[in-house]
Amino acid sequence: MKQAGYIQLNRRPVLSEDGAPLDILELHICRTRLCIRMHEIRAAVSTGSSARVEKLKWNWMAYTGGVVGLAQVSKSGKALNIDLTNGERFTLALDALHAVISCRERYATVAALPPRIQPAGVRNRLITDYTGLIPGDGYIPDTRGEVPA
Repeated sequence: MKQAGYIQLNRRPVLSEDGAPLDILELHICRTRLCIRMHEIRAAVSTGSSARVEKLKWNWMAYTGGVVGLAQVSKSGKALNIDLTNGERFTLALDALHAVISCRERYATVAALPPRIQPAGVRNRLITDYTGLIPGDGYIPDTRGEVPA
């Protein structure tokens, strides 16, 4: 896994959609600023639920700009996996996350995970898949002399 970015506690005021200040955890991944609300990340770590990952936008002040993914604890319980809606995946050690939240560390690294392999879906087969003929190659069967039914 290679390093994709880092997380840190919020250092500037961030507003929600309603204009209320938020307590967030900032994610800087691939030169993009994202955030997770602190109450959601605490609930995700303690209960195993998922937390929303939101984009941070800037217009005179930072504000949340919509959900771009979900974060949840891994099956092993040792990492926080971040799945973005565009298919990118990242991970972060829970020990490092606890160190940042408890102010023992200022930053923690975020690593990129390989993308998930999409399962091959059921494909509608054509008759030409089985005959070896290529559709549109100009093959026209000879029907001269046959009586139409």
